Amino acid sequence: MSRLLSWRGWLVFVALAALPLTPWMSKYYMLLAFDALLFGAVAMSLDLLMGYTGLVSFGHAAFFGLGAYSTAVLLERGMLSLWLCLGLAVVVVGLYALTVSYFATTRRGIYFALLTLIFAEVIYTFFRYTQTFGGSDGIQGLPSFQVLPGIAIDAPARLYYLVVVYLLLAYLACHVLVRSHFGQVLVAIRENEDRARFLGYNVQRYKMGVCLISAVLTGLAGALYPGRAAYATPDLLHWSISGEFLIMVMIGGLGTLVGPIIGGAFFIVLQEKISSYVQWYNIVVGVVLVLIVLFVPRGLLGLRQALRERLRGEAAG
Repeated sequence: MSRLLSWRGWLVFVALAALPLTPWMSKYYMLLAFDALLFGAVAMSLDLLMGYTGLVSFGHAAFFGLGAYSTAVLLERGMLSLWLCLGLAVVVVGLYALTVSYFATTRRGIYFALLTLIFAEVIYTFFRYTQTFGGSDGIQGLPSFQVLPGIAIDAPARLYYLVVVYLLLAYLACHVLVRSHFGQVLVAIRENEDRARFLGYNVQRYKMGVCLISAVLTGLAGALYPGRAAYATPDLLHWSISGEFLIMVMIGGLGTLVGPIIGGAFFIVLQEKISSYVQWYNIVVGVVLVLIVLFVPRGLLGLRQALRERLRGEAAG
């Protein structure tokens, strides 16, 4: 497994694992770190579509929300097993992703994005107006899930370690994927879809495959969310959440795995901190995001690379 991750990567995860041991990690910061890492992982899974395949999804919130509702339905009925929740989320999100990707991958560009948005709005409307799932209020007051019988994940530290493990496994899975032949074909499709098809690759099958993988990873993140929030509401499926996922990827940098994780964490922390001071925090967040897009077009990770290239150029000159 050491070949799957560099020593810097292992060092980062060791630091994340040691973070709860530091004196300033209160319950508030533990839950904030949970959100930052969880949504960073979602942004990474979305970048498999955006950055590596060139497909923009406006409906990723549907995968996240379906995963959350899968967990909520089981917890509400007293089935507290974490593994059962994750298994149901994989089945539900996987079937939905197969349906969406089958139709969406027959179209290119904006039509792919619009089809994912339309399907997601149908799912949002279904949960918004179906009283079986709580209607607009969703499913509230959920108990904690259990990793084993009698061992509940009910403390902020346990939730934090759960999301760190999820992030590590999701990163390793994406790392293997993008370096495999499958991942190279995805990049070829992004660069020139017609040429990839002429080379004999079944382009739609590859697109459906990466859509399914990205959706399942996002759905698993959604399945973990009710364990922290104790609810699942239609707001989790709203198109605005999909927009936030897109922004997270743009902030971090397209075509990388680490960049979207940084972008997702940055967005969550920025939004949380500014909203604690002003009610019109969306304006401040928007201005910051515009500045990043205008002056750091390759994202926060690209900023580091640009500085490194500049230093090398000055050294060579």
